[in-house]
Amino acid sequence: MTSKEFMRWLKKQGCTFHTREGGTSHLIVKYKGKETSFPMHGSKEIGTGLVQAIKKQLGLK
Repeated sequence: MTSKEFMRWLKKQGCTFHTREGGTSHLIVKYKGKETSFPMHGSKEIGTGLVQAIKKQLGLK
């Protein structure tokens, strides 16, 4: 799964994305009062472990 694909999935779940100060390649993802950082690397593949960790941190399945 690429960062863009996962970002689309998170948006469908109701997550919002916010940029960090300093122009880094990571975004802040917020969902129902929880937040985590999200690596935005476009069409590069992200590992399944990272996908699962982000879902767990946000309380998604």
